[in-house]
Amino acid sequence: SSSAAKPLFPPKRVLLLRHGQAFHNPRAEHARENGCDFETFLQLMMEDDQFDSALTDLGVNQAIEAGKQGHVLHALRNIEMVVSSPLSRALNTADLVHPVSDTTKSPIKSSPRRVCIEDFREINGKLMNAQRLPRSDLERTHPHWCFKQVPALDESWTEELESRDACSERGYSGLLWIMQQSEKNVLLVCHGGLLNYTMNNNSKVVLVDGREVQSEKQRCITTRFGNCELREFIMTVWEPVLDEQNNGENTQPVITLEEVTMVEGSHILNRNGSNDDEEK
Repeated sequence: SSSAAKPLFPPKRVLLLRHGQAFHNPRAEHARENGCDFETFLQLMMEDDQFDSALTDLGVNQAIEAGKQGHVLHALRNIEMVVSSPLSRALNTADLVHPVSDTTKSPIKSSPRRVCIEDFREINGKLMNAQRLPRSDLERTHPHWCFKQVPALDESWTEELESRDACSERGYSGLLWIMQQSEKNVLLVCHGGLLNYTMNNNSKVVLVDGREVQSEKQRCITTRFGNCELREFIMTVWEPVLDEQNNGENTQPVITLEEVTMVEGSHILNRNGSNDDEEK
């Protein structure tokens, strides 16, 4: 039998945040909460669709208020890198929840560094709210972000809705990119559909419930993210193991996402990947 898998990199502490309410969300999300099917959900989003759908006033307030909550402030205090989808609603949510402190607003000098990753965009295709601005426009509207990882033009959007498998594979690739970076404490701001498909529909992403507070356990770890909902995870990627049923070829790395309780003094990681509980 194959030997047990070993971590490829030191674990990371990753805060996953869905964007605040955007203009295509209110009616569709309300219907989903009341048990509508996917076709009805999609139809309502299409009726309320707009290019690169912006945050509503409520969505802006959700992000501002989230950034003021004590447990969120505590969780964000050691963030070394902020990663976002290239869609405006995610970028703006990130900046409202964790504002830029460096007055130069430069992607080089801004701390923590802010990086936009194409893989973290929402389920692509069909809907205008899934389309993004050209890179040059994003660089002009968000000068404190690094867009080097984003293609110059949005050429991946098509009239066809992206498949669940393709979307979840993008999310998986994005998580692997995060694991390859040096920062150990990361905030990722993206989308409900992408997170749902990546975390619940990809065999290479395994969710683990490490929460210690009983009241938190009332929410299943697979539940779809609400607007501006923040959850904390310890993310580990495991080296591929030999698949004896596949001619001895290596499988792809498996990512475990262990959801943990977001409480003061919890899971801040130092640069070596070990726990820094003693840090104030």
